[in-house]
Formats: sequence, structure tokens, C-alpha cells
Amino acid sequence: MTEKSRIVVNFSMSVLERTEAGKLIKTYEKEFIKPYGYIGMIKKIAGYIFFSAAMFTLLLMVMQIIGAPHDNSLMARIRVLNIILLALFGLSLALFNIQDMLLNKVMKKNEAVEKADDEIAQRVKLTRYFVENITNSITGRVYWEYVRTSYRKGGFIFIHMRNDNCIVIPERVFKSEQEAIEVSDFICAQIVMRKQQVG
Repeated sequence: MTEKSRIVVNFSMSVLERTEAGKLIKTYEKEFIKPYGYIGMIKKIAGYIFFSAAMFTLLLMVMQIIGAPHDNSLMARIRVLNIILLALFGLSLALFNIQDMLLNKVMKKNEAVEKADDEIAQRVKLTRYFVENITNSITGRVYWEYVRTSYRKGGFIFIHMRNDNCIVIPERVFKSEQEAIEVSDFICAQIVMRKQQVG
């Protein structure tokens, strides 16, 4: 696995591992570009307004259900419609939770099979000059000067490229935690060395 200046790891990541790694990837702050930055602000403001309107609507629905007089037929029909809408909101939230629970259950069930699957197998080569990610369908090579950063977190080693792509190596493929630390140190040393050479 490890030679003097070359490291090669072979692995297959399960969907559960990919999901966990996706949650751990550090997101970089977006640059605020003067002529176009306001568009992002408009989107955020629209999101806050939509959320506020939805909460206000739900509050009105609850108030109408609780406090509506039952003598007027129009108000009674509005009350029934509000109850139906609240039930639909509750049902959708319950379905989201059920879907999430079922997805986690299936991911845990299939994890061992997916880790041994040759169809999704990856080979990552780390040399003094580049990082190469090889799969059955594609091969990509990135030279160290185009790697932004690398870090270890949650049982994974993350290698971030300048184009916002990320190579993830699960630490379980190494014989020991010490070997994972050595690989992570090797990656960080290559990044620092290339940055010093490029300037």
C-alpha cells in the first residue's frame, strides 16, 4: 500500500459511507462578487419571506380551527378545510421522517455488499506530483498545485481540489490509525511543498 513516495489505496464506499462523508465535507464560503453578489441576497431574502409567510399561514389556520364560531356555515367550511390542510402538512412531515428512517435502514442493510462491490471500486494513487482517482468509468488526475486543502474528519480523509471537487478516502482501508495519519501527513506535506514551489 505505501511505498517511499507513492501510496495506492483500493476501496468501495457504501451509500451510507458516502452520505456520512457528504455531511462532513467542509463547505467553503462563497466569494461576494460585487456586480452579482446581490442576486444571492435576493434569494436569501425570498427564502426568509417564504418561510415567514408559511409560518404565518399555519398560525392563522390553527387560530381559525381553535377560535372559529360554529354557527356560520362559511366559517365551519373554512375550519374543516384548515383541519384538512393541517392534516396534509402533518402527513407530509410524517412521510419525510418515514422515508428517512427506511433509507437509513436499507443503507445499513446493504452496506457490507456495497463495500465489496467491484462495480463501484475506486483506486486512489497519491504520488509526489499528483492525486489520481480511478474508477471503472473514469480516471482523473490532479496535480498538487491544484489541490486546495486536505483534512481528516469522522473516519475519512478529504482532499479538496480548487474546482470544488473532493476525493474521499475512508480510513478503514488502512491497517491502522497510524497509517491513516501518515497518509494524511503525506498529503498535507505535498500540498505545502507545491504551494511553496509555485509561490
